[in-house]
Amino acid sequence: MKKMVSFGLVMFLCSYGYAAEPAALTLESLLEKADKENPQIQAVRERYEAARMRIPQAGALDDPKFEFRYDTMTASMDAVMEGKTAPMRVFGLSQEVPFPTKLRLRGQIAAKEAQIAFTEVEEKENEITARVKAVFSELAWIYTAIEVVGENKILLEQLEKTTAARFSLNKVSQQDVLKAQLEIAKMNNELIMFEEKRQVAQGKLNILINNDPSEELGRPSVGNEGALSVPLAELNALAKSHRKELEAFRLAVERGKKTLSLAKQEYLPDFMFKYERMERDSRLTEWAGMVGVTIPLWFWQKQDFNVKAMDHELRSMEAMFRDKENEVLLEVKEFYSQLDAVGKLAELYRTAYLPQAEQSLKAALSGYEAAQTDFLNVLDSVRMLIEFKLDYYRTLIEFAVARADLERAVGKDFRVAERKEK
Repeated sequence: MKKMVSFGLVMFLCSYGYAAEPAALTLESLLEKADKENPQIQAVRERYEAARMRIPQAGALDDPKFEFRYDTMTASMDAVMEGKTAPMRVFGLSQEVPFPTKLRLRGQIAAKEAQIAFTEVEEKENEITARVKAVFSELAWIYTAIEVVGENKILLEQLEKTTAARFSLNKVSQQDVLKAQLEIAKMNNELIMFEEKRQVAQGKLNILINNDPSEELGRPSVGNEGALSVPLAELNALAKSHRKELEAFRLAVERGKKTLSLAKQEYLPDFMFKYERMERDSRLTEWAGMVGVTIPLWFWQKQDFNVKAMDHELRSMEAMFRDKENEVLLEVKEFYSQLDAVGKLAELYRTAYLPQAEQSLKAALSGYEAAQTDFLNVLDSVRMLIEFKLDYYRTLIEFAVARADLERAVGKDFRVAERKEK
């Protein structure tokens, strides 16, 4: 019977076009490819590089100014006073210099913005990692569902043959044969629907790793992940220190403090230096120098209000940080509770529901063979076993998705930590 089931399953898979299936698909290979080639990750990395290039610009001086003046007015006055008629040519070079602490603060603000951009890169990496894990698990469940339905379809085909043989001997009614054939037709429909879901899930995974959506990836190779042994209090502490989105808000608060300090620096003057050389009769004989300083005379209209505005911006960012922290902790609590509940449900399926459904099917088959029960009881037992198996594997996938969501909420990959502990 087992050989017939295996042979029938292989023939069924061949009919759906993946007899020459690629090698088993591993999560590690997908995560590595997504990290290198996912367009969304590449986009935020380029934004980070752009922000990093602005750091030296923020602390740089404005470009100096070169001036040239052709002066005939002075020549006319000299002609009257001293008899000199040659025009004067003046070459000048000037440089505006902010108060030194302003340049330093501008550079620090740009550095904070670059750090924020880097946390966006890490947060996007965490997000894509969670999505890859979720779709990977979904695809694994679909393959398992196809296998489960295919195996039970072969079982029903064997039952249909047995029932047809007994019908030919007038031991059962034709209705039993028709019921078996109808149930087989339903399973064929389910296999078609699962194949469609497989194609969609595979397309999603291909997009995440920047592949052609129609490319065949193979069957996911998954292992059983045990229950998470980290308590909720520790997860909350990890989220506060590892969640990159939260780190971005923390850096934004620090940037707000720097911006407020820069606003206060605007009460200090800026400087301007200028040097000129004057040429007459093809000789550079004279020079002039100038030092200028700005006077923040209208501070009650400009600097005062700018400082107040930056102070309100800082308070707003601090409030947003506290709100984001609460939101992150709520996410951790939600996914932790979901993970715990789904884990318990999966254990119930494994230890109670599935064994009971298998025993029920065996009893129904034995009763049918002994003509002690009708064929409808056998079909009900087959349906129940299929439903429990599919629900069990679906629960395992929900567990994997909840775990991935929890890792994203905390900002830490627990698989890496668990491998290090081992």
